[in-house]
Amino acid sequence: MEEKRTLFEYLYKNLREQIMTGYLKYGDPLPSMSQLCENYHVGIRTVKDVLAALKKEGLIHTEERRPSIVAYQPDCEVQKEHAIRSVLERRHTILEVYKTMELIMPRLFAFSMVSCGGEKVSLSFRQLKQSSKKEITVRWKASSAALHNLLDASDNLLFRDAFTSLEICARVPFFLEFRKSPAFSASYRAYKDPLWMLEAVNTGDPKEVRRCFQTMYHAIAGDVKQYMEELSVMVPFPAEEEKNYYYWSPEKGRDHYYMQITRDLIDKIGVGTYRDGTFLPSEAALAEEYKVSVSTIRKAVAMLNKCGFCHTYNVKGTQVTLFNDDATVQCMKNKVFKIDTLLYLSGLQFMAVAVWPAAMLTAESMKGEARGLLEKIEQTGAVPLDLIMHSMAEHLSLRPFQVILQEVSGLLHWGYYYSFYSDGSTQTNELNRRCRKAMDCLLEGGGRGICPSAFALLLPCAGGGPGAHGSVRAL
Repeated sequence: MEEKRTLFEYLYKNLREQIMTGYLKYGDPLPSMSQLCENYHVGIRTVKDVLAALKKEGLIHTEERRPSIVAYQPDCEVQKEHAIRSVLERRHTILEVYKTMELIMPRLFAFSMVSCGGEKVSLSFRQLKQSSKKEITVRWKASSAALHNLLDASDNLLFRDAFTSLEICARVPFFLEFRKSPAFSASYRAYKDPLWMLEAVNTGDPKEVRRCFQTMYHAIAGDVKQYMEELSVMVPFPAEEEKNYYYWSPEKGRDHYYMQITRDLIDKIGVGTYRDGTFLPSEAALAEEYKVSVSTIRKAVAMLNKCGFCHTYNVKGTQVTLFNDDATVQCMKNKVFKIDTLLYLSGLQFMAVAVWPAAMLTAESMKGEARGLLEKIEQTGAVPLDLIMHSMAEHLSLRPFQVILQEVSGLLHWGYYYSFYSDGSTQTNELNRRCRKAMDCLLEGGGRGICPSAFALLLPCAGGGPGAHGSVRAL
């Protein structure tokens, strides 16, 4: 259970900084309110409050039924200096974001290409093809849109979302604007025409797609690092570096605290804390445990009843009735739980693709605690896969990659709607056996075994076959 994030300040600071640094220039339209809600995972009320605050500062102009327009028009030199300082303050995070994109995004692009098929790939890159003769900035914006379209076409709810968060933090427009620096000369010659992306995906070869994008991100990351070293010399007063600037929160529809309690209770039912046929603690006891009012607990219990996990009797209390073959069906009739399940399945895909580079980065450092982790896995009520992913995330040195892994792991934590054990035991199923085998491989020095042994069962088609995403599309 986590406290709800305060998103107003995050969205306000993000949009304000984009305006102050020239990411959004005078006269530029802001994304629509619905786009802001989708990109930043905030409610419409939060977006309206942020836009009102920006308008009060004189940074934007708003009209009903029209997009908000940037009204801030600073002195060019002042804005340039502000933009440079802003980048230098976040140089550590920005470099880590480029490295994270190099590790993750080529795999997501390749997976999406294979899963959505040739026709959808063509449609995704149509705008880029039409922009082939326009200036470089236009072509790169078109290439970014094409990649977003490609990720959307995979039907995965997390691919595009993660890419958007990384691009925002990477300050791509800033580096495009200052690309004439000698630091970017090699990359500019190699990647000045983004149509190479279309040529890469048209090969239909996922290995070639991964190779091309990994090479691009690696080259650009090196150039960005060199350019920031040049900038640091230009700034008269060193900018104090702000670390851990990257933020991503893919969870949607989790605004009500009683829903968090509902999921937590479902989780406990799933791992056998509350077994089928037993009674939950009293409402007063649950209210004390979660530090909420009894009325909040009643809402959570009512949701459990509605979805078929429990049945409340007068006087007697609330009994777990999990194995009545009705719970999963009822969950899929509920919009919130259906979104949970879609996110869960999307998370499985995401993890199956992204876990390989994560495991390669952390296998050596995890060896030292493999035996202790194996002991935790053997404990009653343990969720082996969750323990392995938590340990892997802790050992990742790249903060953005760590955030992504932790957030996706959090989504997988809610995937117990159809993964329950009637005897409360989690030790006998095939996935958990594979998790223990992964730890054995790690102890024996075969760190590479952690990925296939733990994830082969989850997504046999993780390499990119259509079967890997069919369950998401079907729902």
